[in-house]
Amino acid sequence: MTDVPSLSPFLSDKRFQRGSILPMMISRQVKTPLQVMVEHVKGGYLVVSTEMNAEAKTALIGSTVRLRWETDAAVNTVDLEVVQEQTIWPVKLLALIPIAIGVEIVTMGKNGLVSPDRPIHVPFKVMGARPIEEKGEAELLKFSPTRLVLRTDSYVSKGDFIHLSFTVPNQQMEIVGMAKVVEKTFQDTQTVIELIFTDIHDKHHQVIKDYYKKLSTAASY
Repeated sequence: MTDVPSLSPFLSDKRFQRGSILPMMISRQVKTPLQVMVEHVKGGYLVVSTEMNAEAKTALIGSTVRLRWETDAAVNTVDLEVVQEQTIWPVKLLALIPIAIGVEIVTMGKNGLVSPDRPIHVPFKVMGARPIEEKGEAELLKFSPTRLVLRTDSYVSKGDFIHLSFTVPNQQMEIVGMAKVVEKTFQDTQTVIELIFTDIHDKHHQVIKDYYKKLSTAASY
């Protein structure tokens, strides 16, 4: 008998409490996350609402969406299908059912961050920022498969969602993804930010894992 995906393991998580705001990615593509509010949740379904902005005007019924969040212990992903939508202007209600649940155990935590062996330039865009503040550049200081530590002269706030891109040494594929700023400190005149990925393509994620493994293995000798 095939296991039916269920949200039950996450119902106690504060992210799924009524009124919580979640970043929801549509069709597993790297784009601006749709900000939704939890209205009602059970093991077999999730009801969220969102304002009628540019993204919300598009019909989403039948689409696959993804929720992704990371803790020190695991990376959690939930894929859901939009089975019903209702517009009550200026709000759209979406009914979602889980179709796949993923939990990847993370053993390194924050202490497992490593430094790249060459300088890595990271251009980024702050989602929802004013045009004069939305684009920035940073240097990758440390990373793990789930976390990035960047140094930048650009203005970034804790809680911001950032669309970023970069390449790692000896790889042609450009890594693109969405990440959330979870920590912000200052080092001299520059800002140091720590981010966790909220959405990244599996192929791009594998490149980061391989590079991380290479550096971790070299450091152990």
